Amino acid sequence: MIVFERLLRDRRRSTMGWVLGMVAYSVFTVAFYPSLRGQTSFDDVYEDLPEAIKALVGTYGEVSISSAPGYLQARYFGLVPVLLLIFGIGLGARAIGGSEEDGTLELLLSNPVTRRRVALERLAAVIVLVAVVGATGVISLLALAPPVGLFDGLRLINVVAATAAATALALAHAAIAYAVGAVTGRRGTAVAVATVIAVTGYLLQGLATVSDAAQPLRWLSPWFWYLRGNVVINGPGPEAFLLPVALLVMVAAIATVQFERRDLR
Repeated sequence: MIVFERLLRDRRRSTMGWVLGMVAYSVFTVAFYPSLRGQTSFDDVYEDLPEAIKALVGTYGEVSISSAPGYLQARYFGLVPVLLLIFGIGLGARAIGGSEEDGTLELLLSNPVTRRRVALERLAAVIVLVAVVGATGVISLLALAPPVGLFDGLRLINVVAATAAATALALAHAAIAYAVGAVTGRRGTAVAVATVIAVTGYLLQGLATVSDAAQPLRWLSPWFWYLRGNVVINGPGPEAFLLPVALLVMVAAIATVQFERRDLR
């Protein structure tokens, strides 16, 4: 696992920055809640928003935005997947495509190590790093939220599961970035393709709530797998885990085969 460990060491500083950022965001989320709790004026403003906007953060039904479940869903679990996705796409694009562009991949492959091993160990390192950042966020939230009543009426297992689902969503897009980088050898292309897919899926999730014609397509969006219901109250469905994992395995397998066959740039 030398390749795996090396990528972990190479990305430790940037990962630490993201870890601290997630802790800071958890602190900010918890600190802001007491000033909003029970403020019906926020609910009135929120009720006037289009249904598509509400769907984009996964708030459904009569859940008050000033209650703990509504606040967590909109404020924390509406943004954390985006943060993890940005981190994951950057890592995935860098794993093969970025390394090939800067010339370090060719140097690595000059050692007695197969391309398949390099590809799979680097992907494994990406998965671990994204999982670490996601776990840091929920651990800090679990430590800070109870004193201000941010978990009132909630099952902690749903909070943990929601974080796991957000991490799975990010990993699916990180795998796409990894795959495009492995096939093209271009970090910029990998970032662009994965970002376009993420944004398109996000918009499709919102559009499907207001357009009957778009509803049959909503299952094509990884965001729908995650935001199909209020993940804080109900917990994520099995599709929020199974479908991203299936997508990750599929694109990683295709990319690894293509990477083994093509010439390096």
